[in-house]
Amino acid sequence: MTEAASMEPRADNVSPRMRPRRALIISLTIPFLLYLLLLAMLGENVFLFTRMPDGRESRAALAIRDDVFPFLQWGTRLFTQPYLRKYYAEYWYFTQAADGQHEHEFTAALAHALATYPNVDLYLLAHTNKYIKWVETLPESQRQRIRFVYNTGCYNEKQGPDWLALGANTYIGHPGVSLSPFFYFFLLRHWTQGATLAETLELGNRRMCLKFRQMEIVSRGRFDATHAMRESIASCVGNADLRLEDTP
Repeated sequence: MTEAASMEPRADNVSPRMRPRRALIISLTIPFLLYLLLLAMLGENVFLFTRMPDGRESRAALAIRDDVFPFLQWGTRLFTQPYLRKYYAEYWYFTQAADGQHEHEFTAALAHALATYPNVDLYLLAHTNKYIKWVETLPESQRQRIRFVYNTGCYNEKQGPDWLALGANTYIGHPGVSLSPFFYFFLLRHWTQGATLAETLELGNRRMCLKFRQMEIVSRGRFDATHAMRESIASCVGNADLRLEDTP
């Protein structure tokens, strides 16, 4: 009986040397599958990298993510970086671990970008923020090359006129306690495919509100879609006809 029992197959017959490889495959596959699931839930074409707008060599981008849960920081980076890498000649991505972190690095990178490229876009992927104070320290002649600023921050819609006065060509922000990640998802995907900011604004707001309605139905009224829309619907100041390939 002892010999026969020893011949029974093991429940886990994976070689010990194969286990790290299997763990790596799983760790890489799960985020990708979650990303595909998110796209499906949002009704988006999974493979939207279909067009390369002209002028990549003339534009750069900076993005900054504030101090939030590591999973949220990871997800924001996972979504954002492939677009910046593909559609900009050069980009910088900063993740903060505390308020005020990376101010010097951010302003130094922005100064370099503004001195090197005629078009520089900023993605402020943070809660209510005052990154505009960092940018104010740069020379006025350089700030004129800030082409587009998108700000996910709650109550940061009102910064629009200040950014334009600073030198930016166009600014998009949200009025209240917003659920801006829904909007940002559509904005980045369609803006980088060549849609105007006006088109992207309309599409992003419309699809974001549709998701809010769906959330209200699923939660059986515990989620107030009307309030969420009022707080989250983005607005644009400046040149809403701007496309990724344009130089103002």
